[in-house]
Amino acid sequence: MKKIIYALIIFLVLITPVLIAQEDIGDIKVKGIELEKVLSFINGIIAFALFLITFIAYKRDGRKRLWFVSMAFFIFSLKSFLVSSELFITGLEFIDPISIVLDLIALLLFFYGILKKDG
Repeated sequence: MKKIIYALIIFLVLITPVLIAQEDIGDIKVKGIELEKVLSFINGIIAFALFLITFIAYKRDGRKRLWFVSMAFFIFSLKSFLVSSELFITGLEFIDPISIVLDLIALLLFFYGILKKDG
């Protein structure tokens, strides 16, 4: 069993530089614009529209669950717009960590909104 663990550790140590080195190779560009950023912008628009729909539903219905789902869509739209902002502003290095934190917050809000009992 120890041999398998050692072999796995050695494999991971050897393969990590290869995986890190290939991170930026796969950017697909259309007319010089990264497709990932454009799709992220479209995701942001859709998420914001879903935020508006669920927020209006919350205002009409008053169920707290809809508020949490609404806020999750809002956070997700913020994250998508933040990622797509690299289309207009280059050299923003802080976007990836913030994006991950916003994803986590949105997931927790969705989770709580689904599990919360109204009443």
